[in-house]
Amino acid sequence: NWSGNRVTCRDWFQLTLKEGLTVFRDQHFSEDMTSEAVKRIEDVRVVRSAQFVQDAGPMAHPIRPESYIAMDNFYTVTVYNKGAEVIRMYRTLLGRETFREAMDLYFKRHDGQAVTCDDFRRAMADSSDRDLTQFENWYLQAGTPTVTASSSY
Repeated sequence: NWSGNRVTCRDWFQLTLKEGLTVFRDQHFSEDMTSEAVKRIEDVRVVRSAQFVQDAGPMAHPIRPESYIAMDNFYTVTVYNKGAEVIRMYRTLLGRETFREAMDLYFKRHDGQAVTCDDFRRAMADSSDRDLTQFENWYLQAGTPTVTASSSY
C-alpha cells in the first residue's frame, strides 16, 4: 500500500494529491487485473467526456483550487481524474523505476505528516535530479492544454 493513511493533506486545497494518487493507483491495479491498453482507453474516455467538458465550462478550476464557495465543489473529475493524469505525467517523464524511487523518497520524508502538492513535486524532482518547476502550472491553471504540432522535411 503506497499511501493509505500514511500521509494526509495539509489542507483541503491539497486534495488532488491524495485523491489523484488514489485514482492513479486504482487505474494501475485495474490495468494489472485486466488489460493495460483497454483500461487506458477507458480512463481517457472519462477524461475526455467529463473532465474536458468541466474545463471548458463555467465550473473550470485548477486541480489545486485557491478558494472555494462550498466544500463539495472540491469533489470533481478535475481534482480526481485530472489529478491522476498529472501523477501519470510524472511517472511517464521520470520512468517507472525512478518514479517508484521518488515515491519511496516522498513517503520516507513525509510518513505521518500533513503534506502539500509542492512536497510531492519536490520529492519527484529530488529523486530524479530534474527541474520540475513547470509542473506547478498543472496545479495552478484551469483548462485543457492545446497542443500544436508542425513538421517539415
